[in-house]
Amino acid sequence: MKSVKRIAAARKKGKRYYPPHKKTPEGPGIIVHIPHSSTDIPEMFLGEFLPEKEELRGELLCMTDWYTDELFSGPGCLAVVHRYSRLVCDPERFLDPEEEMMWQKGMGMYYTRMSDGSRLKRSPFCSREGLRSYGKALQIYRLHHSRLRSAVQYQLSRYGRARLIDGHSFSDTVLPYEPAENHRLCRPDICLGTDPVFTPGALRRAAQEYFAKAGLKVAVNTPFAGTLVPEPFYSQKDKRVQSLMIEVNRSLYMNEKTGEKNASFDEIKDLIHGFLRRAGEDFII
Repeated sequence: MKSVKRIAAARKKGKRYYPPHKKTPEGPGIIVHIPHSSTDIPEMFLGEFLPEKEELRGELLCMTDWYTDELFSGPGCLAVVHRYSRLVCDPERFLDPEEEMMWQKGMGMYYTRMSDGSRLKRSPFCSREGLRSYGKALQIYRLHHSRLRSAVQYQLSRYGRARLIDGHSFSDTVLPYEPAENHRLCRPDICLGTDPVFTPGALRRAAQEYFAKAGLKVAVNTPFAGTLVPEPFYSQKDKRVQSLMIEVNRSLYMNEKTGEKNASFDEIKDLIHGFLRRAGEDFII
């Protein structure tokens, strides 16, 4: 059985989909945001992690949105991929604890707790090294959002609007950190996350119909809700920006115990790429 470390090393040899920083793309129809696919933890952060190596590998296996950089980086899309593991820095979280409830669980931008609630890192405010680690994570967060903001701004300047697909996956079993109501709900194949301001009804319905027609069970805002829109567009309620989150049940495309792709991986990838093509064509037209 391959270890998570060996799988991650093998993936690093493959093609990455990072857009060149400060360089405009050639004109893709939509932006794909992929925040949780990486397993990379730079050495400078390792001293802050408390679990032993095997336990940390287990947490990476559990919390990483495995292979979403491949599943969602379709032709004709500009894919903005977070370079580091979410255990280092989670770009999907609000920085303000008043806006982000996951800070209360130790899983804000800077994780200090694991998915089961046990300690992942020391408090960043109890040592000079911790503060340095936190400061570096904050720098990574801001750089990632700068890349995403630049992509949205480019689309606005080119088309007068921007469409963003927020690409994720989720475990087929409920994880301890999830809301209590998730334990009472069946897990769908596809979860669509929407926002009342930024998700057009037509886009949400098109996604529901597309995946349902493929024979998949589709739910809206279950087990996870919402979709990302970067600042300043979020605060300004800029309706020129459209966003939809698509979360794929990992059991559809991988073995969740080993981290390996299963026989359906290419089928699921082609299915997602098909929707991205449709979303891009509709957007440009």
